[in-house]
Amino acid sequence: MVQAEKMLFAAALEDPANQRFVLLSDSCVPLYNFSYTYTYLMGSPKSIVDSFTDKTEKRYNPNMSPVIRKDKWRKGSQWVMLIRKHAEVVVGDKHVFQVFRKHCKMVVTNALLGQKLVNARRLGFVFRRKQILKGAAQEEHDCIPDEHYVQTLFSIKGLEDELERRTLTYTSWNQSTLDPKDKMTWHPTTFEYDAASPEQINAIKSIDHVNYEVEHRTEWCQSNGTSVPCFLFARKFSYGAAMHLLEDGAFGLLKSAQLLVNF
Repeated sequence: MVQAEKMLFAAALEDPANQRFVLLSDSCVPLYNFSYTYTYLMGSPKSIVDSFTDKTEKRYNPNMSPVIRKDKWRKGSQWVMLIRKHAEVVVGDKHVFQVFRKHCKMVVTNALLGQKLVNARRLGFVFRRKQILKGAAQEEHDCIPDEHYVQTLFSIKGLEDELERRTLTYTSWNQSTLDPKDKMTWHPTTFEYDAASPEQINAIKSIDHVNYEVEHRTEWCQSNGTSVPCFLFARKFSYGAAMHLLEDGAFGLLKSAQLLVNF
């Protein structure tokens, strides 16, 4: 995943006119029209990268040292916005990336196996349960690289003062598990047709700060020193939910029927 992100940034950097680089999920919806989003992004002199230190999680592998020291290890959402300078840093890095490739790999646990098999089959892949569990057993540390790489790289490079340490993409986390503290079983809530409404979108748009309990920190959302709504995008929305929002005019966009005429 990290390699794919680096390739996307590299391709986008080929156009010198590109100044802001945003990673989005295919289940994201915009919360504002293009003009507002463009002004928001271009008005920020900093990259917007969710980045924090979580001393309770066990993803850091001591074998990453000395390239990645534990005090430089960071975590955060993979949905980042980078200014051009920082996109160039990500693309140009090889040293930290190689350590991630060797020591930061995701363990597929029994709790996650079922959903991952469903997702894989949707993409046309077939896996044997025994093969996946065998691969998982070989890993000492569960590590999701795209939730750590950019954040840790910028920490190592001394760039954290050049970041707004938050994400632009809202996610609602489903904590329906026997043990609420077991974050391995948390997963993003998918908004279906009935749950998507202008009221839901407005509630997300009204959020102006984010609490980071693990750092005892409140991040008040700003752009170039001005208070702004925290989120420009939200996930995860199904196709039906997205069409529902278009029909209701939640984004101030065209009706979906008008959009379909253009295809």
